[in-house]
Amino acid sequence: MAIIQKTIEDIKRYIGSNEQTDDARKEEALRALSLFMCPQVMENSALHAVVGFDDTLTPQFWDMTEGNLLATCKTGVAMNYMGCTTVLISMLLRFAKEVFQYYLFTDDIAPNYLRNDKHCAGNASALFDMREVYYSTLKKFFNELNYRKALSEAELNKQPFLLVVFGNACRFFADNEFESFRDLLSLLFRQGKRLRVACMVMTTRFESEFLYHRYRENFSCFVAGSTYPETAKELLQKDIPDWLIDGYRTDTCFFQNKDNRVQIQTYHLPLGIGLR
Repeated sequence: MAIIQKTIEDIKRYIGSNEQTDDARKEEALRALSLFMCPQVMENSALHAVVGFDDTLTPQFWDMTEGNLLATCKTGVAMNYMGCTTVLISMLLRFAKEVFQYYLFTDDIAPNYLRNDKHCAGNASALFDMREVYYSTLKKFFNELNYRKALSEAELNKQPFLLVVFGNACRFFADNEFESFRDLLSLLFRQGKRLRVACMVMTTRFESEFLYHRYRENFSCFVAGSTYPETAKELLQKDIPDWLIDGYRTDTCFFQNKDNRVQIQTYHLPLGIGLR
C-alpha cells in the first residue's frame, strides 16, 4: 500500500501541474487514474498489468508472465505511443523499480512521465531521436537479455521483471533493418518467459507489424480497437461488432485473453495526455 499511495500522489501532482494539458483534460486523466484505486488492483501483488476496465469498471488483467500482448487500432488513436500508458501506470503503482522495469521504443514520443520515471531503463523515439540513439538503446536492452541468458534460475529470480514496449516499429524500420538483431529478437520472443521479460507490441499498421506476424505464437492476448475489416477478421475471427470496423471510437476496445473476450475502455488517451 505504501508504494501505491506515494506513486498515486506523485502522478496526481504531475497531472495537476502539467502546463501542456488544459483543465478539462486534467480532470479526465484524474478520473481515469482513480479507477486504479479499486481493491482488485491495489491488492493484486502478481505481475498482472491492467489493460482496461469493463462496463462495470472491473479491471481486466494481462498476466505478463504467460506471454506477450498485441495492441492495435487505426492510425490516429495514439495506440502507437500512448497505448502502453494504462499497462505501465498499473505496474508503477504497485511495484518498486527493483521488482519491475521497462523499455520504451516508440515512433512518436511517449508521455514524458513514463520516459522520465525511475522504472524506465531506456527509451527512444524513432521519429524524434537520431536512429543511432534508437539502435543504441535497443542494443542496451538486448545486452540485458544476453546477461540474463547466462544467469541461473535462482539468479534470474533476483532480477526485476522487464517489459519492453514497441510502438509501430514497422513504420520507420523495415524487417531487414532489424537483421542485425535477429538473434536477439528471437531470444526475446522465444525465451522471454524464462528470462522474466514480456513484450508489448503496439501498432497502427497491423498488416506490416513483423514483430507480431513473425512471433505470433508467443502472444497470449491482444487489445483491438477501431480497426480495418481484415485486421478484425484475423484477430477476432467471428462475432465482429459493426463499431469495430465502421466507427472511429478511441475509447472502446476488445481485450481477448485465450477464449475470453471482454469489451473494455483502456483510458490510455486521457492518461497519456495528462502525463505528456
